[in-house]
Amino acid sequence: MVRSRNTYLSKFYWRLKARRGAKKAIIAVARKMLVIIYNMLIHDKTYNEGQFEKARNKQNEMRLRKIVKDAARLGFTVIPTEDAI
Repeated sequence: MVRSRNTYLSKFYWRLKARRGAKKAIIAVARKMLVIIYNMLIHDKTYNEGQFEKARNKQNEMRLRKIVKDAARLGFTVIPTEDAI
């Protein structure tokens, strides 16, 4: 999984390796793979890489809404642009 640089698990590994080190990143990726496999078996679904992209986009939208809400609470007016997401 890590040999391909454009996959969700590969990006997760490299991001974690920079912060925690290679050994902990390998263990974290292995655990994440086990969780994915478990959920595939339980829900009888196939692996879909695009699902992770949808989740990341949703997280970015929620993060943006929270930032705008926090700024409004502090008295600022934020006008988000299309580039912000």
